[in-house]
Amino acid sequence: MEIVQTEQQGFTLLPSRRGEILIEDYHSNETYKLATNTTLNMIFADPTLIEDPTTVGSTLAPLLFDLDLEKELDIKRIEDETKALEEITDPLLKQEAASKIKERTDDELKLAFQENLISTLSAKTRDVILITEGLDTQTSDEIKALSLAGVEVSESGNLFAYPAKITDNAGTAEALAAVFNTDEKVMKSTLLGKNRYVILKRKLEPDISKQIEAILEKDREDYLDETGKKIESPLKFLGIRMKEEYFRFYPEKSLGAQILGYVNSAGDGQYGMEGTFNDILKGQDGIFTSQIDANGNQITVGDSVIEGAIDGANITLTIDRAVQLEVEKLLAEGVKNYQADSGQAIVMDPRTGEIIAMAQAPTFDPNIYGDVFDKYIISLNEDQKKNLYTVGEGDDTKYWLYIQKDPQVRIELFRDKDNPDVYYAYKNIYGPEVYKNKMVNEVFEPGSIFKPLAMAAAVDAGEVEPNTTFNESGPVQVDEFEIHTYNDEYHGIQTMTQVLERSSNVGMVFIAQKLGRTLFYNYLKAFGFTERTEIGIQDEVLGTLAPPDTWADSELVTKAFGQGITVTPIQMAQAFTAVSNNGVMMQPMIVKKIEYANGKSEDFEPRIVRQVLTSESAQKLVAMMTATAENGYTFLTIPGHYFAGKSGTAQTYKFGKALKGRGTTIASFVGFGPIDEPKFLILIKLDHPRANEFGANTSGYIFRDIAAYLYDYYNIPPDKD
Repeated sequence: MEIVQTEQQGFTLLPSRRGEILIEDYHSNETYKLATNTTLNMIFADPTLIEDPTTVGSTLAPLLFDLDLEKELDIKRIEDETKALEEITDPLLKQEAASKIKERTDDELKLAFQENLISTLSAKTRDVILITEGLDTQTSDEIKALSLAGVEVSESGNLFAYPAKITDNAGTAEALAAVFNTDEKVMKSTLLGKNRYVILKRKLEPDISKQIEAILEKDREDYLDETGKKIESPLKFLGIRMKEEYFRFYPEKSLGAQILGYVNSAGDGQYGMEGTFNDILKGQDGIFTSQIDANGNQITVGDSVIEGAIDGANITLTIDRAVQLEVEKLLAEGVKNYQADSGQAIVMDPRTGEIIAMAQAPTFDPNIYGDVFDKYIISLNEDQKKNLYTVGEGDDTKYWLYIQKDPQVRIELFRDKDNPDVYYAYKNIYGPEVYKNKMVNEVFEPGSIFKPLAMAAAVDAGEVEPNTTFNESGPVQVDEFEIHTYNDEYHGIQTMTQVLERSSNVGMVFIAQKLGRTLFYNYLKAFGFTERTEIGIQDEVLGTLAPPDTWADSELVTKAFGQGITVTPIQMAQAFTAVSNNGVMMQPMIVKKIEYANGKSEDFEPRIVRQVLTSESAQKLVAMMTATAENGYTFLTIPGHYFAGKSGTAQTYKFGKALKGRGTTIASFVGFGPIDEPKFLILIKLDHPRANEFGANTSGYIFRDIAAYLYDYYNIPPDKD
């Protein structure tokens, strides 16, 4: 029997172009592409045309399997299943369920992938169809009033159809076609739920594409006999096609990686701008439908419908390419020189809130984002085995190898399940942790960089002036705690400016007690520490600030020197715009413009959050921070220029006890310049520096080098002899 598929309908993708992410150069005004597109093949299937899904799936699975991606998905599965445990209240059931949550081996992942592929190719119909989104109330009510079996309108106005539950396909199609004023025949076909188009994998490597094309070509050759006549056996791979498609490319490699995020193998943005703006960057694919013959060739007669592709929008960031390059270089050098676990840097214009640079070290290359999962076998000698510690039990066990204990340096190891004597370590040490934008997605106790904000509150409230004095005679007892200066030196009568210059914790006790709980809390709230900055990067977290009526006396005073409160670096940077910008706090801004495919453009303007301080109070704090920089950090002098600055050295804790010494602190520095009309504000944070524990002696030097570069970059004239 001759098989001619003249009644079959095939689907071809018209891929949209993902929008580009752009940055500019201050001096040349030239635009650079941080994220753009190139082309590789995508493979898709029409399951209704596949008669032997097992053969097709088994043939293609080894070519399509991506171990890095499957490991990434497996980690997400474990996270979801672990989170679901929170809903189980019975301890025994919870323990049983937890015991089943296990990481899959490479072989298990390969088998699961093949089984899932075969299942996908076998699904001739879909269980649920999204017909349209965002219905208005009137249309939603009209559809609900029809009481159509197998049709549902969600609370958000999305219209779903469940083919298996539709009892009258023709009647339902007629009713919905009337509501939407569309073709009844098309609606009827849609409600059948035929699974006509399934993406199997994007971004095929060229050699994989060639191998698949060879399989398809051989299948077509097998369909013909020696004389060129069609044989009775249909094409095995009739429902498999490849289509050239855009994929993501990052020309600047790791530049701005945590700002950008990456696009995964499925074409979806993860982290950063790619994740936050995935929907508008992605655009919308078009579909060309036509009748095809058994060879998969288009037949020129019959119905064809084109839904044109809508390209994604282009996004221009406020980031300055030259500054970003320099900041990333200086930060990476600082992390290395000061032997820190990691570091973050923010440079912003305090007058507008525009982010000029946002850097992190270590980092990654979004072009090869999967490389962060790469591990190597680490051989442990007998001495190293003595420094290997385990935390947790069963599948929750973590293995830590201490490279040195004072200061503490450790790396996470992974034990081979089949060979317990073999351990692995991430090649980059940190694994997928480098994806996270710690300036937005992670909190820390700020320590002494918080002191200027507490001082600003006291000055603005009229409780103190820069020359107000108090007697720093020794430690101060508050509740059961004794508050000391960082070096246990005490200087007698001190002004408030000297309190900042010497970073006196005892002096900040005086400030906190002057303010009191309610007033201090209200200023902290005004500085933005009870709300997200809404910078426009996904998964922004919020620090912790307990209500004032819960504060013990000791909690009131420790907050004045940055303990007992957690913040994100971007929250701190935002708060300091109020000090450096005449009391006006600006919202951090990283997106400058969005240009849509239809020609429309959306420009973003600086946004004032609120007036936190009076202009006079802010100017007093600028003078006090300038004096702090001049008298407290003489080793950070920038020839020809004044700057305002403050360092911070925050303790970290283990088992509720404060740790001491190198490798245990969060070292930070915040400052801005020029002091008369600040053009830049810089925040530097180093995690656990081991070369020196103090913020001024680590982050301070990174600040100085970046500030010196910016004074030159912006051609700012000297203001200091």
